[in-house]
Amino acid sequence: SLKGGTLLNSRTRRRHTTFPLAISNTDEEKGKPLPNLSDQDQPPLWSEMLRRFQGDFDNYDQVVQDRKQGKLPREGGGHENIHCTLVPVEKNTRLAAFYFDGQPQAIYRFRYYVLEPVGASVQDEASAMDIVTAVDTMLFTLHPELEKQLRLASMAPTEWPRIFRDFSVQGEDKPVPKTSILENCEVRWSYNLDPQQHSYVPESHASPGDGIHAVMVHGEALVESQMMPGRQILIRDQLSLWPDELWIHDRGLDPISMAFIYGNQDGVPYRLKRVCNFESADELPVKRICIGHDLKWTLGPEYRTEALYDAKLEGMDGPSRNANVQRPPKED
Repeated sequence: SLKGGTLLNSRTRRRHTTFPLAISNTDEEKGKPLPNLSDQDQPPLWSEMLRRFQGDFDNYDQVVQDRKQGKLPREGGGHENIHCTLVPVEKNTRLAAFYFDGQPQAIYRFRYYVLEPVGASVQDEASAMDIVTAVDTMLFTLHPELEKQLRLASMAPTEWPRIFRDFSVQGEDKPVPKTSILENCEVRWSYNLDPQQHSYVPESHASPGDGIHAVMVHGEALVESQMMPGRQILIRDQLSLWPDELWIHDRGLDPISMAFIYGNQDGVPYRLKRVCNFESADELPVKRICIGHDLKWTLGPEYRTEALYDAKLEGMDGPSRNANVQRPPKED
C-alpha cells in the first residue's frame, strides 16, 4: 500500500518493480553516451516532480498561432485547444481531467495517477530525495459512479480530493475498487532526453536539469476507447514538463491500419502553459492560485464574461474540437 490508503494489488506491484529503464542512455545513431547531469545541474527529481506535476495547463496560445498559419487539427497539422487540470489527492497521487475550448463542464477524459520513485520508497523521503533518477506514473480509470460524482463538480476541482476519499461502493464481500489500472500505460520521467522520442524539444528548452521528460515504459499500449466503447486504440505518448509548461505528445492510432484517431499528425506536441497552481496544506489542495492571468478564462464560465469568451473563440476561428479542414493562412 501507499501512504494515504492508495492500494495497488500485488501483481501490479511485482510487475512495477521489474520495469526496464525505457529511457535511452546512448545516442544509437552516433554511439555516444547521453550526458549525465550532476547534482549541481538539477534539483532532486522526486521533489521537483511533485512540485511541478500539479495545477492547470492550457495550449490556447499555440492554437492561435496554428490558425494564423492556416493549420487546423488532425489532417491540417494543427492542434485542438485542450486544458489539463492536475489535482493532488495525496502527496504522490493526482486526479487528472482534460477538456476542450475552456469548457470544464464537458470533460472528455478523467484519470487517476500514482507517482512512484524508481528504486526508493514513497514513505522514505530522504532516500527518494537522494537516489531517485526516475519516477514512474501509473494510470488508472475511475469507477463509473465516482467519475459521475466528479463530473458533477467539474468546475470545483478543489472538491475532487474529498469526493475521491469519501466515495465507497460495497461489493458482496468487500468494497469495490475506486480505480482500475490501465495495463501497460505507465510512463517514466527523468531529466534525460531520449534522442529519438524527445526530438521535438528545441535547443532553447533542452538545458540540463530544466525539463523533466517521460516515455512510455512499454513503448506503446493497446487500450479500449472510452469515447468509442469496443474500439481498440494503439497509444503512443511522450511528455515534457518544465516549471510552467507541460508538453503532451499523445497519439491514438488504429492498430490495424495505423491511421490517426487523435493527436497531432505533424509530430508537434500539445504545448500547454501553466495557468494555476494548487496551494496545499497537509498534502491537501486548499486553494487554486492563478499565475497565467491571460489564460484564466479557460477555467470556466465563472472566470469570464460571454463577450470575452466569444472573443477568445474568434481568436482561434471558433471551437477547436471539430475543426479539421485546412485553410489558407490569415493575412495580418
